[in-house]
Amino acid sequence: MRRQSVKRQAAVLACANGAVRALGFLLHVILGRMLGAEALGIFELAHSAHMLAVTPVTAGLPTAVSRLTARHGDGAALAAGRRLAMRAGLALTLLWLALSPGIAGLLGDPRTLPALWVFAPCVLFSGLGAVYHGFCYGQGKAWPPAWATLTEQAARFLLCAPLLIPGLTAAGRAAVPGAAETLGEVAALGVLLLLLRDSMPGSLPRDKALEKELLLLSLPLTGTRLIQTASRALLSGLLPRRLVAAGMPPTQATAAVGLLHGMVLPVIFLPGILTAAIGMAGIPALARREGSALRRMASQLFLASLGCGLLGWGAIHSMSGFLAHTVYNQPALQGLFRAAAPLTLLFALGQAAATLLSGLGQQKKTLLPTLAGTALLLLLTYRWAASPLRLYGAIGAMLVSRAVTVLWELAAALPLLGRDTAAANTSN
Repeated sequence: MRRQSVKRQAAVLACANGAVRALGFLLHVILGRMLGAEALGIFELAHSAHMLAVTPVTAGLPTAVSRLTARHGDGAALAAGRRLAMRAGLALTLLWLALSPGIAGLLGDPRTLPALWVFAPCVLFSGLGAVYHGFCYGQGKAWPPAWATLTEQAARFLLCAPLLIPGLTAAGRAAVPGAAETLGEVAALGVLLLLLRDSMPGSLPRDKALEKELLLLSLPLTGTRLIQTASRALLSGLLPRRLVAAGMPPTQATAAVGLLHGMVLPVIFLPGILTAAIGMAGIPALARREGSALRRMASQLFLASLGCGLLGWGAIHSMSGFLAHTVYNQPALQGLFRAAAPLTLLFALGQAAATLLSGLGQQKKTLLPTLAGTALLLLLTYRWAASPLRLYGAIGAMLVSRAVTVLWELAAALPLLGRDTAAANTSN
């Protein structure tokens, strides 16, 4: 399996991500019908906790493996990353099982406990799969991760109905999607191992220095992702309360949050299919280059992300009426789509900045901007969502906080391209 060009890798990953998003959307609709609103709500609660559990093994480690594989061109980074993922995955799985009753209590619904339990093995399999994905990106091979991702989503889609045994309680039905997701992760890992059987490294002695280097590279990204995940959880609880403070009845505030988070933001995130693919293919490509070749590649990746963001902004703004009236049959959404459309550009630029910093081995420079942007988002949402602006105030808080984060990250990334890039590429 030969190394693919960056453009080809990005195209393959974008197609796979698009197919996965489509399957996921269809699965969500079907689950709503099969499980019922009560069981689906229980599952969503458990899934939000599950995302926090898998972040430590899926956020920074695959990017670190990708970068070191691209730099050194062998399987040593995979072997070291696999050991780290195994140890962290097993420890987190045991901790998760022990803490599940307490987590169910914190979530406010003890019926989430079965779903939390079936999610437990996912931590290990997701971590291992993420490490193999990073190895593939570092080698310039996009097809194995694409097939694995499609396999995982297809398995979830196909297994949910057979696992729904008649007579299950709401708690039992809520555990079914988690069981299907765990089995899907196992199937995806099996596909990866099958496709990579000829390029897998043999038995290698433990390299503690390499493991330490992987940890140093991965910890800042892991911290950044944890902050983002936690901020989404905090925001989901804060926004409806501030809308009520602005004079909305509680039921109307809940419905308004549904409009924003369930209808507007998923459309705003759609161009991220392309920019995420550019980032996944671009990080190892940057790590393999130095000097003028590095600057040229960085410029190409930045312009590609900028183009995706501008096109997404223009498309959402021009189609706001169609989306509001025809797709969702919610005329009030038209103004919200237009107000939120610039977020598409900001998310694209943020992805470009993160790609540049990760490709240069400077992931730690994303941590402080993310922390500051999150604090600003919560503060502005608290103030503006309770004002007469209401949802527009919440969107304004997203725009301002995201702009601050992106400008800070770009200010950290762009000067690195003008200095001795060989030194920048080897520093941590």
